[in-house]
Amino acid sequence: MADALVRPDQPWHLGERQMQLKQNTVASSDEMGPHIYHKVIPERYRDMISPQPHFMASFLDPRTGHVWPSAVFGVPGFADPDASDGRRIDLGAQLDPRDGAALRGLVKTGTPMGGVIIDLMSRRRNRFNGEVLLTKTGWAMRILQAFGNCPKYITRRRVAALGANAARAALPAEQRPIAAEDEELLQKTDMMYLATGHKDQGADMNVRGGQPGFVKALGQGRYIAWPDYVGNGFFMSLGNTKLNPQAGVLVVDWDDTGRGLQILGTMETYEREEIEKKLLPEDLQAPLAAMLSDERQALRVAVLKVELVRSIPGYCPHRYEKVELSPYNPKPKRELSGGGHEFAARLQWARPESDQVATFEFQLAPIPRPGSLELRSGQHVRLGLPALGQGVPPERTWTVTSAPSWFHEHGRFQISVQHKKDGLVTPFLHKQLAKGLAQEEDGTFIFHGFSGEFSPLLDPSTGEYRSRLPRHVVFFAGGIGITPAIAALKGLVDRNVAPESFTLFYSFRELEHAAFLGFLLVSDELKKKLPQLKLKIVVNITSSDAKEAVLQLRAHQARVKGAQEALFLEGRMDASLKAQLPAGDVEGFVCGPAAFEKAAAALWQTASLPSARLRTESFAY
Repeated sequence: MADALVRPDQPWHLGERQMQLKQNTVASSDEMGPHIYHKVIPERYRDMISPQPHFMASFLDPRTGHVWPSAVFGVPGFADPDASDGRRIDLGAQLDPRDGAALRGLVKTGTPMGGVIIDLMSRRRNRFNGEVLLTKTGWAMRILQAFGNCPKYITRRRVAALGANAARAALPAEQRPIAAEDEELLQKTDMMYLATGHKDQGADMNVRGGQPGFVKALGQGRYIAWPDYVGNGFFMSLGNTKLNPQAGVLVVDWDDTGRGLQILGTMETYEREEIEKKLLPEDLQAPLAAMLSDERQALRVAVLKVELVRSIPGYCPHRYEKVELSPYNPKPKRELSGGGHEFAARLQWARPESDQVATFEFQLAPIPRPGSLELRSGQHVRLGLPALGQGVPPERTWTVTSAPSWFHEHGRFQISVQHKKDGLVTPFLHKQLAKGLAQEEDGTFIFHGFSGEFSPLLDPSTGEYRSRLPRHVVFFAGGIGITPAIAALKGLVDRNVAPESFTLFYSFRELEHAAFLGFLLVSDELKKKLPQLKLKIVVNITSSDAKEAVLQLRAHQARVKGAQEALFLEGRMDASLKAQLPAGDVEGFVCGPAAFEKAAAALWQTASLPSARLRTESFAY
């Protein structure tokens, strides 16, 4: 929850900023912060609010600092953002009178209120910060901030029966310590709701998810604890607890009795390093260490010291049905001991780079905790394709063409793949996934890891980043062999380092087959990020109508203001290009078909450059 009163270019309060600084997410937070918050609910958010039969809310009691985690249930349509044009959400249903927030009279104008609405089938999630507003016809949430959230860690559910648990609403609630039946509910829960806030900043409501039983009761019910996984790096909820440790957790028995469990207390987070170094209170050290051992992707563990528990029978009047756990939920270590794969790579989107090449972006699931899995510039990824094989799925290796920082920040990476008509894998990617025709399970690949060191940034003997780059770098790229060169350029930008010059010889047959020409010739990314880099591009087009294509490229570059200078040539690369090679401390890289490799080696030899300084990457992708 950000401070609604701060300037738009400074959306983070002190608690959030402390967490961002500690976790090194300041850059991404500052970049995205001013763009994610809206003073009214955007139209693109509104369509998924009214159809839901649930609205999860938090209420901050300014007298005590307690933040109550609550829910409002009704028939679809009871939550309406359109009557006010997104300035509020009118609520045509009442809070359960047994709810702790209702009993304490917090449903009154001015009470700080947070909200989250989730379409459980699509996993769309939107959050709201504001305050309670009593109206002539009922009540509403007045919007101060509205913002979207990612769909990770959300279990897909559908409504099985509206009102199926309504009869249980007549049963009284109990306020007591955590009981055995509460521990049983925690053992099967896969989602919970977390309420946080501060009297000067407002209230917030968010969701936490994981494998069933990810929330645990510890110390004979004195604490509940759960692992914290990679999120958006904003730390809205955890940042709130740095200002006000009071927090509340709501757990609901969605698929059976509808019982609700409101748990209030003070919250503390323990980083992985603190737990491993045994810097915890004595009664928490052993159980949290055991939890962390089983939760390989946890960044930290959140602990709520329990102060108050309310068990409310039939709190949710509806009965739901579990459809699918989130694919991003980390699997506990014990579930991997039988040989299961630790990560899946799930296809997110695809875009064409030419008429034969498309780039595909994958998200690792679960999202690896920072520092647990490294991607270096120029490495390749090996993926298995379960949708194409019975028994042992076929595997393929591709150069990662996205920047390593994109993976380290988001757990995402890109590959760029050429369509081969007689292949097994590339037609599957291009014809099905790129066109969006595949079923969801077809977009899940097996991740077998990153490897390789085909980059001027990496020491070929160790695979580690070099302390000093070669003075001049040359890449020979034939066709789809351009991908290592693109990875190298993006790696230089990513690390903000550069050789004195970077020369690229790029050969292809048809102009329409050439990938990444926009990035190389028109994009100003390289000039802006690496203004000191002297980039030289030599393009060879080998088709019978190469003359026309060369004239077309020359004319295009002449029209585009600030376009990258390049030499466009007809025919194959040969020894006549000797003058385009730099001299001195030069390192070369070749990736292309066998005939192209041979031509590159001959040109290198003609320039009297040492053969040991020319490295070749296999073209057999």
